[in-house]
Amino acid sequence: MVSAIGQLNDPSPARFAGDEDFKGLKVHSALWSDDIKLDGKHVAVIGTGATAMQLVPSIAGRVASVTVYQRTAQWARPVKGYSDPITEGAQWLLAHVPFYVQWYRFNMFWRYGDGLLPFLRKDPAWPHPERAVNKGNDRHRQELTDFILSELKDRPDLIAKCVPTYPPYGKRILLDNNWFKTLTRPNVELVTDRIDHFAPDGIVAADGKLRQHDVIVISTGFKVTEMAARLNITGRDGRNLKEVWRDDNPTAYLGLTVPDFPNLFVMLGPNSGPAHGGSVIFQSECQSRYISACLVEMIENGIAAIDVHPAAHDRYINQVDAEHEQLIWTHPGMTTYYRNKRGRVFSAMPWRFVDYWRMTHDPDLSHYRQTRDGQQA
Repeated sequence: MVSAIGQLNDPSPARFAGDEDFKGLKVHSALWSDDIKLDGKHVAVIGTGATAMQLVPSIAGRVASVTVYQRTAQWARPVKGYSDPITEGAQWLLAHVPFYVQWYRFNMFWRYGDGLLPFLRKDPAWPHPERAVNKGNDRHRQELTDFILSELKDRPDLIAKCVPTYPPYGKRILLDNNWFKTLTRPNVELVTDRIDHFAPDGIVAADGKLRQHDVIVISTGFKVTEMAARLNITGRDGRNLKEVWRDDNPTAYLGLTVPDFPNLFVMLGPNSGPAHGGSVIFQSECQSRYISACLVEMIENGIAAIDVHPAAHDRYINQVDAEHEQLIWTHPGMTTYYRNKRGRVFSAMPWRFVDYWRMTHDPDLSHYRQTRDGQQA
């Protein structure tokens, strides 16, 4: 059985006092429909993560107003040509020149993936850990701060709201989609006071002001810790995956297999989510190859079922946790959905993509308990 639902699939709508009183349209961004009419409407967007950063600039020009409710400021990288179409010449090169597409992909992965990871490693000798994790990370902080200041130069009132206090890349890496420019529009308001309650015609924040809205878009993410556990999967001796992954602490060997769950693979499972860049597509390729190779070896050797040895699983999780202690996502000065309530990073992968490719390229079934003809080996 292969669960390919990944991590970001079950919407997690934030709950607010009085949210059932609102009379307008309320929708989680993951449940978006083309039937939603926004033109000329007063819209609220709750959240400032990746979805909001894509959504708000795309609607600001056609709505009466957008009010963004922000809990945490976000770092965002400027990307030249973010929305530019791929030129005809580039499309021809990708389609016809041998190895060009592979080179292009490697270039993207290195620049926006493995090449970035060294800047996310904690330097114990670095004297300013409150603002950055190493000298290179601090340089990135200055570059990103300068970008925000240049975008908001005519709106000093927004600068304090938009410059984060935690090290860059400590939360999910975001790409600027004219986000900061959009915040300067006259019909856009950024509210950093916490939401107190919903009213029938809008939202009341902690400042006591009622802001009227026709539509409220909740962009507050997903129930990330659930993953495959939401499928009510039962393994050996009646063990339920939800119980094994209780306390918001899912674990899996290579992010793929769980002890006592024979022949179960969870794609994009715990600690296999790309966090320093890259792509879920690459992770899917690595994991699909690993699963396929396991099946081939099982078929060729008459193995009916495999499940990972608890010792191999625990050894791998200890390696993951030790690596994360050296990386930015365990920095204490922020919150991130990569961590559970105890502070353990359960979602993000600590390895380079090239390392994970190597780890998953050729399965070693000696790490698995094997069942042949009903007998466990």
